[in-house]
Amino acid sequence: MAKKIATVKSVKKSKVKLATKEVAKAASPTATRKPVAKSVVAKTVATKLVETTPIQPAKAKPSKASKPKVRSETIKSWYDYPELYELGFLKETPKESLFMGDVFKKYVPFPVKRVLELGCGSGRLICDMAKRGYAMTGLDLNPTALEYCRKKLKKEKSTGELVVGDMTNFSFDEPFDAAINAINTFRHLETEEAALAHLNCVAKHLKPGGVFVLSLHLLPPDGDLWGTERWTAKKGDMTVYYALTVVETSMKTRLEKLRISMLVKEKDDSFRLSDHITLRIYTAKQLKSLLAKATQFKLIGVHDFWCEIESVQKLNGEAIDTVLILQRV
Repeated sequence: MAKKIATVKSVKKSKVKLATKEVAKAASPTATRKPVAKSVVAKTVATKLVETTPIQPAKAKPSKASKPKVRSETIKSWYDYPELYELGFLKETPKESLFMGDVFKKYVPFPVKRVLELGCGSGRLICDMAKRGYAMTGLDLNPTALEYCRKKLKKEKSTGELVVGDMTNFSFDEPFDAAINAINTFRHLETEEAALAHLNCVAKHLKPGGVFVLSLHLLPPDGDLWGTERWTAKKGDMTVYYALTVVETSMKTRLEKLRISMLVKEKDDSFRLSDHITLRIYTAKQLKSLLAKATQFKLIGVHDFWCEIESVQKLNGEAIDTVLILQRV
């Protein structure tokens, strides 16, 4: 479930999708990086009072304590760096894909073949599920992230349809068997009008009996929105340290602003990228109210981010990491 962006205090079982469907965003996978400037080595000049020609300067040995400076940059969108963005969530991707398969078998009365992912970003689920035999279609606003996904599909000798588009207003000729909106991508829709438009558009593109798997973090029971979540991911010689911090929140507007920071350390370079994202806040009651207006859907199952089909829960005040199974009626 793409990407893990969350109300930070509520994250108990998984990191923020991220997200990880897309910063993505969530995409130049290898941003141009200039080498970190090394410390200037001082030179000393020694002369003898009786000599008219100075002695050649001796080079001072660099201090062992000297460390390269870490470059920092505020970026337009962390979704423009899909390789770095998705690395934080790749480890969990196979488990999420298998869970999707279990959901389809349990809740859909016919074989699921065609699947649409909204806000697919770098396409970690698109690529993994394509390898499992699903005909995947991904939609996202970020063309750079989609190009990264396209290259991955080609490298893995898989196929998938990738479309640049708005998840509140899109159009495909044929209906899908199932649709996915991974972790908190839905919360990028900042108004109820946009959220409802998204639900209605998804319903329009599903076969009757097909399901929409929608996952998002809800407001914790204690109402505490503040905090920082940190996690780490590695790939070869590269280590990425992620930090997600709530910097602003308003219960009146139901919006929270978060800062995402990625500290990237490689063998000969270190740099930090930071971005800000805005997400809509939902309580279980507010989410129920919204779903009641999406009359083409029926809520038939609720799970959590453990991605275990046997583990079910209720959409109530205790729900936090929530996966909704909405069936097209």
